[in-house]
Amino acid sequence: MTPGERHIEDLPRIAADAYGLAGRLCGDCRNQHALWTYLRLTRASTGAERQESGLELQLRDLIAAGRHNVLIAGAQDTGLLSLVARAAADHPADVVVLDICQTPLTLCAQLAASWSLPIETVRQDLFDLDFEHRFDVVLVHGTLNFIAADRHAEVLRRLRRAMRPGGRLMLLFNTSRPLAADQATENHAEYADFVLNELKRIGVPLPDREAAMRERFVARARQRELRDGQFSGPDDVEALAAAAGFRILSCAPAGTDMAKPADALLAQFSKRRFTLVAEPLP
Repeated sequence: MTPGERHIEDLPRIAADAYGLAGRLCGDCRNQHALWTYLRLTRASTGAERQESGLELQLRDLIAAGRHNVLIAGAQDTGLLSLVARAAADHPADVVVLDICQTPLTLCAQLAASWSLPIETVRQDLFDLDFEHRFDVVLVHGTLNFIAADRHAEVLRRLRRAMRPGGRLMLLFNTSRPLAADQATENHAEYADFVLNELKRIGVPLPDREAAMRERFVARARQRELRDGQFSGPDDVEALAAAAGFRILSCAPAGTDMAKPADALLAQFSKRRFTLVAEPLP
């Protein structure tokens, strides 16, 4: 077994663990953390990274070039940790996982321990980030869409301050347009039904009654719609990053590995994912 092959998640087990932890540890983010790994299992989100994805290959190149200090700035479950672990499989890496909620941090700590992978977990709001010149790579995978618009500028400034000269910001974000109210309601229901049917098809047991799970998936879809409407195009995020003191190196559409029915549903409001790569200015 190669080092990269060791860093493969047992997603059904992690999904069940996340559901239980979220019920005990989460606040307003309960649905997000309870359901996210189930969405990854069904490939029902643009944020579900596949193995050997373009992002994983980019991270591998950065780490191989000597950028070993990595901050995962926001984690919904163990997916980004496993992504970074695979990218760093042939090189030493100092990995910090940061989130405002304890649920994903606990999941990451448990998985890292099972892999004998040394990591640091930090429970902190990115708005209060207090690292200085520590990280060579900062991975912000969808996190900006979860942050209120009036906090974006300060969060990006703090991330720049946390980075070393020559470091790289890897910022993944979604753009979309809003749906009309009647379209949105229909979309939420179709999305929930797809996820539940797909879980049944692949034989993943539900941690709760189907009706209760459907209600939670619909509620999460409503929350997702509000979050995803923040950016209408990539220029919005490029301008934010530039104003925060970053030099934009590239900003391009990010490949996704979504199931076709879910992709068709999200296409109704023109949802697209982009990867922005930037370096901190002196």
